[in-house]
Amino acid sequence: MVGNRLRVGLIGGILAASGVLVSPATAWAQAAASDSGSLLDSAAVRARLVSARLESPAATQRARPGRPEAGLTQYLEGVGQLTKHEFDSALVNLRAAVTVGPNTARYHGDLAYAYAGLQRWDEAGTEYATAIRLQGANPWYYVGLGAVRAAQGRWAEAGANFALAKATDSTILDPKVIGAASFVFERDGNEQQLFEWSQAGTRLFPNDPGPWLRVATLLRSRGDTGQGLVAIRRFHTLQPDDHLGQAVFALYLYDIGQNDSAVAFAHAAAADSAMHQYASMVFLRVGARMLQAKQYDRAAQVLDEGRGITPAGLNRMRYTHYLGLANLMRIPTIYNDATQKKDCAEGRMADSLLTSVDQDIRATAQLDSAQAAQILTTYVPQLRQRIDAFKTTCRGQ
Repeated sequence: MVGNRLRVGLIGGILAASGVLVSPATAWAQAAASDSGSLLDSAAVRARLVSARLESPAATQRARPGRPEAGLTQYLEGVGQLTKHEFDSALVNLRAAVTVGPNTARYHGDLAYAYAGLQRWDEAGTEYATAIRLQGANPWYYVGLGAVRAAQGRWAEAGANFALAKATDSTILDPKVIGAASFVFERDGNEQQLFEWSQAGTRLFPNDPGPWLRVATLLRSRGDTGQGLVAIRRFHTLQPDDHLGQAVFALYLYDIGQNDSAVAFAHAAAADSAMHQYASMVFLRVGARMLQAKQYDRAAQVLDEGRGITPAGLNRMRYTHYLGLANLMRIPTIYNDATQKKDCAEGRMADSLLTSVDQDIRATAQLDSAQAAQILTTYVPQLRQRIDAFKTTCRGQ
């Protein structure tokens, strides 16, 4: 099923197939073509039912009264083969049916499905378009064509067909269709349609987690923390162990000032390496906030954890800079405690920490050269002198 194979969400547009990142069009094609529960499967079945309802009795008796519809025998044989995913054999029979019954929408619709099953997307698209021309009131042909265009990476066309399917008959909406259309609108960058379809998913299928996550992500991008929190809490209730959901929840918790909870969710999300860049955003922001609030020990702890999952680059440099500042502010307390207790182990801790501060500030001096110069020429030497003096009392210990 497309909805099960494709990971839908605004953050990164992550697609996973057996743990390997693949291109969106390739992932869609694999899911649509090979999964027995795919969107194209269900669309084909439903298209036949709608087509039978739309056709008049006379339409199935086109040749002469009392004689079967032209191509019906081949068509029924082909449909039987389609149900078993025998696409090559079905193709032969369905092409024969179309040849003698070119004006029958069902024939073209199932021929399109056979082509899609063989990943012959251009031919599938042509046949779905013909079925739509012959029977434009059948929404499932639009769904089929939308899935085909998605397999080709033609996102705008795919989205237009899903929108036409919905406009033709809104009762087609189910979790599979909503998930597929949402994926398409995300790829096309159509945020408004993505939001509308996802909202429809939360209303119609409140126990389907996917729409809640998409709505939560979109609302946060719009600055609607109140409604976004409702959405992400609902998603977390439905899928508490989902790492992407945990990352989004962590961002919301940061937004409302729940720093420790935000870190806890970011830590949980970071269990999935694909979430490291999002979890690290939370660690960095929370760490910087704690540093500003003079919670130096906690800031250092959070920043150190976040730096450990952040790849080289500007954000890692920021981590190093903030960590250097947090540790610099921790040293006087540690030093004073060491001198009062005459605790040489604690003194050595202050000494080691000062060395780290010196290295971190030097490595990130370009972020704030004036501040770095003051730290390296004034604060570090002063602290070094005091710590060295204390270390002389600890010789032999």
